[in-house]
Amino acid sequence: MNKPSLPYPAAPPARRKLVAACALALAVGCVGKIGMSPPGARNATGDPSGSGGSGTSIPGTGGAPAKPVDVGTIVVNPPAFSPAPATLRRLTRTQFRNALKDVFGYTVDISTLDTDSWDSNMATVGAAVVVTSDQGAEQYNTAVENAVNVVFSDSTKRSQFMGCTPTGQSTDTCLRGYIQKLGLRAWRRPLTSAELDQFGTLSAGATTTLGSAVEGARWATVALFESPNFLYRPELGAPAANGAMRFSGYEMAGRLSFLIWNSLPDQTLMDDAASGMLSTADGIRTEATRMLGTPAGRESVGNFAEEYLRLDRIATQPKDPSFPDYTPSLQTAMVRDVRDTWASVVFDDQSSVMDVFTTTKVVVNSDLAKLYGMDTTGLTSTTFQTKSLPADGTRAGLLSKAGLLSEFANQQFGSPTLRGKFMRESLMCLTVPPPPKGVNQGAVDQPTDTPMTRRQRLELHRKDPSCAGCHALMDPLGLPLESFDAIGKYRTTDNGLPVDPSGAFDGQAVADARGLGAVVSQSATVAQCLVRKYYQYAVGHAERDVDGSVLNAVATAFKASGFKMRDLILAVVTNDAFSTVTPQP
Repeated sequence: MNKPSLPYPAAPPARRKLVAACALALAVGCVGKIGMSPPGARNATGDPSGSGGSGTSIPGTGGAPAKPVDVGTIVVNPPAFSPAPATLRRLTRTQFRNALKDVFGYTVDISTLDTDSWDSNMATVGAAVVVTSDQGAEQYNTAVENAVNVVFSDSTKRSQFMGCTPTGQSTDTCLRGYIQKLGLRAWRRPLTSAELDQFGTLSAGATTTLGSAVEGARWATVALFESPNFLYRPELGAPAANGAMRFSGYEMAGRLSFLIWNSLPDQTLMDDAASGMLSTADGIRTEATRMLGTPAGRESVGNFAEEYLRLDRIATQPKDPSFPDYTPSLQTAMVRDVRDTWASVVFDDQSSVMDVFTTTKVVVNSDLAKLYGMDTTGLTSTTFQTKSLPADGTRAGLLSKAGLLSEFANQQFGSPTLRGKFMRESLMCLTVPPPPKGVNQGAVDQPTDTPMTRRQRLELHRKDPSCAGCHALMDPLGLPLESFDAIGKYRTTDNGLPVDPSGAFDGQAVADARGLGAVVSQSATVAQCLVRKYYQYAVGHAERDVDGSVLNAVATAFKASGFKMRDLILAVVTNDAFSTVTPQP
């Protein structure tokens, strides 16, 4: 990581232990099955397929009729709702980075931090089960010290940041007022008098040892952000009805800020917490609406897309040397293209989020524009523009984006199986069973006497009865993306033979990638799955049977809004499931 040149040397080990001990002393005490409709169940339209009724034809589907999205009921006859058990959550790497950037203006290289835990394929869910290693604690310490030094190494910045001049005394009103104000945001609650006394003692001790009141204030600041009270988010609550615990206003402020901003609350949010505004659904809706209208709100929707689609894997997957243009710059652009296009559909178009599967928007730098066959004038590897693909072009929508096509491919070839498995599990919330023991999963890549396309190889592979069942669930979904290679570049031939990109999604035939996106955008199954995925992302736990009634209520609001992502978010945060927990057994 490129660190700024600062006048402060790294803390000696003994001093590190002292500060860490002080920080710890300041701490306080510190998979459900997817409910599916029973066989033969019908949705609100009476259609047993769950895909809706008839409509106009969709391009790329061979003239098949469009099926309007109708989410219907996600879970039939769900049991009564019960809040999830309270837990302790560590900030995700993105949340940690954003928090330090917002406070100190310092950007942490998150690749230097302990990795997130991905539970239910989401870091926000894994935050409740992640384990911090000794090395990870050192990494957090280093990041915090570097961030604090950005402010304290410059006397003008330090003066503006603190708003007063410390004296180094344990009862220093400057230091206490400074820590009280900064601590309110960092710890998402007011500090107690005893905690302020401890910071005063720590600052005074550091002042004596280092001969500088500024150094005393600096180490008090470091301790504030090295404390578990900053790094972890406890779920405590106060007794409410039916044995539940309802989050306090300050807890709700933190819960909202880390969901909608992926960072710390601002002063307005903390004021609303103190006034009691966050104790009602109307108050939460008002504040969440304000937050969604900020740049950070827009960014957090992109973060959901990144977690939902596991875009973090793009940078970790090597490609064959035959793809020399698969550079870190291209990989970065692939992630940004997906994130920013998703956010643009939600905030700029203010249309149905299902339009993300058909939009012609792309967000490109020079590397990605070249891959897409677009004009690169005015672009560099570090400059980005939002552009539109041709309306009648070869790709459109999320599934045609190079990021996803590259993510679900191997080193040399695109993979209809991996791409289909992704769609079935992540977009449809259905399960693909693992392959039987002893099956040769590499058989499809074995050399043959005659040239064969990937489609032909898979057709041959499916003749094996032990492989046919699972591959029938995946391959037809992924085959419409065969027009794109292992890094998402368009192609018309495979191994010298013409590509056939026809396939099917949820039983509906499609001719190519554009037709696939059109059918997916009209799928009730996909709309329902998106509700489930965002709910898990927001509440931070895997879906349980007792969440069924909440999912139904959220899906109903989502449908009524015209499938607007902002309304989906508001429906989740104003539901009791977001503001209550039960005590740990």
